[in-house]
Amino acid sequence: MENLREMFSSFGLKNVTTYIQSGNVLFETAKTNAQTLTKKIESGLQKALGYDVTVIIRTVDEMAEIVKLNPFKDVKADKEKFLYVTFLSNEPDEARKKELLNSANDVEAYEIIGREVFILCDKKGYGKTKFNNTYLEKKLALRATTRNWNTVRKMVEMVE
Repeated sequence: MENLREMFSSFGLKNVTTYIQSGNVLFETAKTNAQTLTKKIESGLQKALGYDVTVIIRTVDEMAEIVKLNPFKDVKADKEKFLYVTFLSNEPDEARKKELLNSANDVEAYEIIGREVFILCDKKGYGKTKFNNTYLEKKLALRATTRNWNTVRKMVEMVE
């Protein structure tokens, strides 16, 4: 993760911090256009690593709002239930969103709110869910990355 912090710093980003080994990077920047910043980081990572990396950016305020919007607040995540958030590159098209909502099953519950998909899995966990990153990217025609609820909450706590 030290290399990742150094790469992000070399892109002109400040106070770069990482959280666990899954590409969670917190940083400060004066740039306010997320699309431009995303392209800059993706380009820098491609040059540094030699392959394409999907970058999805959320501001501190957006992350705090995601925690507040959790549609499964009344469900206690434990060894039987697991909560994940899939961050989408854009808000899904209504027709694709409707198609995805029609593919629901009785094992997992999920809800799409803005650019996030909240996924509640049974004890099999995310590794066995139908609603994994690849499935969501294909159905919604968007890029996506998924984090477990504990990671989402911890990242919000890190900047409070």
